[in-house]
Amino acid sequence: MDLTERVPFGRTGLMVSRIGLASGYGVPTAAIEKAFHEYGVNYFYLSFLKRGNMVRAIHNLAPRHRDELRIVLVWPVKKNLFSLQGMVERWLKKLMVEQADLVVLQDVNKPPDQELIDNVHQLRDSGKVRFVGMSGHDRPLFGKIARGEVKAPVDFFQIRYNAVHTGAEQDIFGHLPQENRPGIVAFTATCWKKLLKPKLMPEGEHPLAPVDCYRFVLSHPDVDVCVTGPANAAQMEDNLKALAAGPLDEEEMARVRRIGKHIYSVSGKAPFLAR
Repeated sequence: MDLTERVPFGRTGLMVSRIGLASGYGVPTAAIEKAFHEYGVNYFYLSFLKRGNMVRAIHNLAPRHRDELRIVLVWPVKKNLFSLQGMVERWLKKLMVEQADLVVLQDVNKPPDQELIDNVHQLRDSGKVRFVGMSGHDRPLFGKIARGEVKAPVDFFQIRYNAVHTGAEQDIFGHLPQENRPGIVAFTATCWKKLLKPKLMPEGEHPLAPVDCYRFVLSHPDVDVCVTGPANAAQMEDNLKALAAGPLDEEEMARVRRIGKHIYSVSGKAPFLAR
């Protein structure tokens, strides 16, 4: 498995980098452009916060490289669905592009109702968005969607997955079809930095480096993209080292899982951090 190469994003067929960049912590414009040119990163996730740097990077990159870019917008389903298409149109105008590649419906924690389904179909039919996915914390629901037991007009899932919270392996990954598989995006690879903290380590164990966390996530064959949200260029460079380092070997994987299991046992049992 060569993590430096782009891969097909599930049934969308879009070629995506194995690590994507999120704007939310303020990664600088120049760093985003460097990630594209030097590391092949093309998955750009416009978070709710600090989006200006990524907007400027897209302005700079799109005139020559629009076909390579994967521009990702996010929309919380708790908001008025009638403004979903309006949101997309406003962002396309701001980004100066004609179409978004992906839209993530955030906080989907129950089977989609007919209103949501209709809005997704209308959004696709408008030609403003190529593919739609969903994000949420009800992993068994996503497993049911993957098996076809619950109908949802989505092409990919954005899910929490890291060495502390591995429940997606049972609840989602094990239920993905071999053909026409939805794309999988993972987030929180460092478990909100818990995997990096010495005080949370098992006795005699050193904390993980960020590169270890991203390598763990990307070692799973069902994960297409892992999103990182660096605050500066140095953090971005550290995280992107995972691409050249490649998947974990068996010994490294055993160590990372051992640390993740320990952290979960001492700090991960709160309801919102369910495994």
